[in-house]
Amino acid sequence: MNTLTRLLRFVRPYWWGTVVTMVLIFAITILKLGPAWMTKLIIDDAIPKESLPLVGVYLIGMIGVSGGLNLLGAVQLYLEQWVGQRVIFDVRGALYDHLQSQSMSFYDANQTGQLMSRVTNDVSQVQFFLTQGLSRLVTTFITIAANLTVMFWLDWQLTLISLVVVPLILWFQKYSVKVWPLFRKRQELQASLNVVIQENVAGIKLVKAYGREEFEADRFNTVNEEMRTVALQSWRVFGVTGPGQEFATYLSAIIIITVGGLRVMQGHLTIGDLSAFYAYVLTMFAPVRFLVFINQMALNALASGERIFEILDTPLDVMDRPGAVRLEHVRGAVSMENVSFAYGKGAPLLRDISIDVPPGKTLALVGPSGSGKTTLVNLIPRFYDPTTGNVRIDGHDVRDIQVEALRAQMGMVMQETFLFNASIRENIAYGRADASMEEIETAARAANAHPFISEMPNGYDTEIGERGTRLSGGQRQRLAIARAILVDPRILILDEATSSVDNQTDYLIRQALDTLMEGRTTIVIAHRLSTVQRAHQIAVMEAGRITARGTHSQLLRSSPLYAHLADIQFQLATEASASAGPATPVAQR
Repeated sequence: MNTLTRLLRFVRPYWWGTVVTMVLIFAITILKLGPAWMTKLIIDDAIPKESLPLVGVYLIGMIGVSGGLNLLGAVQLYLEQWVGQRVIFDVRGALYDHLQSQSMSFYDANQTGQLMSRVTNDVSQVQFFLTQGLSRLVTTFITIAANLTVMFWLDWQLTLISLVVVPLILWFQKYSVKVWPLFRKRQELQASLNVVIQENVAGIKLVKAYGREEFEADRFNTVNEEMRTVALQSWRVFGVTGPGQEFATYLSAIIIITVGGLRVMQGHLTIGDLSAFYAYVLTMFAPVRFLVFINQMALNALASGERIFEILDTPLDVMDRPGAVRLEHVRGAVSMENVSFAYGKGAPLLRDISIDVPPGKTLALVGPSGSGKTTLVNLIPRFYDPTTGNVRIDGHDVRDIQVEALRAQMGMVMQETFLFNASIRENIAYGRADASMEEIETAARAANAHPFISEMPNGYDTEIGERGTRLSGGQRQRLAIARAILVDPRILILDEATSSVDNQTDYLIRQALDTLMEGRTTIVIAHRLSTVQRAHQIAVMEAGRITARGTHSQLLRSSPLYAHLADIQFQLATEASASAGPATPVAQR
């Protein structure tokens, strides 16, 4: 009931449409009483009088009622769909907005396929119930009440006798509730199936490269088989309840014909009365027989509603505090004070980090993979909040700055480049949708992306496919850099910004980045020391701690780890220079 109540709260803004729909359902139900009553009048009044004009009047009345039913039914159907579609629009919007507001830790804990299932499949199940099941449920109860009233008026004794099958019908309804856990399980399996499909499609190149098609087919078939088993179990229940209610209805009809015939012979009823009574019973029990299917829709919707509210009830761990300030102009001072961070209750990934980057200066982070470099920079735009300590921008704790305003001051080029299935122009302008074509092209030139874009079939309007699959890794990275350049940020975060380019392109991009970084606070993560050796400050990270800091020349003397990394990089750069020729400068040891 709690889930149903919460779903119905979404209907509240459209209460007037719901009220009009209820009025129409009531009017339609009353009109449906007319044909049976007119049939009674034809049998008991017009035929005994042998009056064809009277028969014609009743027939015209039946045709008029039928036309009115069709008209009101069409209006009711449209109105209930109008309300239902708007309610589902709101539910889906609230769910998607909540997903967009979640921090990265939420996505670390939830699979993409599972979340997609909540927004698509679960919302569709709720939609089916709200647009069809709910109105049918109301229609059923109004129909039962209206027909019972007329039946009692015609013959209360026969009415009571006809209701002897009600306990049997209620038992079948109660039995159908057994499918509730099965529906919940089926929704969970549907989400698991989505996970398998999403992972398989996203990693299809890897699947084919390692010849794992059969393995992935087995993964899919395992979940698919379990879904089939659960579906058959649920339909086994409905295989009992559906025919069982049909039997109860037919049993009621047999009782009415038998007992009603005796009462006609005894003079307590007319043939017209019995005919109308029989029609009203069939009209009353017709929607009752569909209660099992309405119940199925309701149980599906409630199971899906629970899964939807699981997401909506997930608290936001990164959100604006009351009174959060909106910094319009940022100088770019970045500092951290005794920052530690852990995912949930796991072991700390960062321990007692303190840094201070003055406005316009560059901090480079180096260290082995897994040392916490990316985790550290993710705290600056509040992708995560530190477990302990403070992250500050211009002296303001980032938790006291509006998240939108904070991130608007930052440009990021991440290690994993993500591009949308759109044009090159749209991808570059993603952070500034109002940018002119001239500004977009200027940013592309600065990122050394304009030459290869010009060679594309449609230039900047070329569609690049999902995740930019039609581009090389270096091309994707240059578009990501152009996107950051266009934003013109005060704080720039470069996480392996040149990791996917060759030495020649790396040199050209570093020239562009030198210009971009001028006057901006920059946090750089790179394995290539040529990218970081000119930083104002370099921090060496090991196992979530900063173990050394200084300039390139200072660290060569004071940090064995940095010296070791420099030796490796120098050897690799020398070998690359020898193979590429004299055009590519080599970072100096």
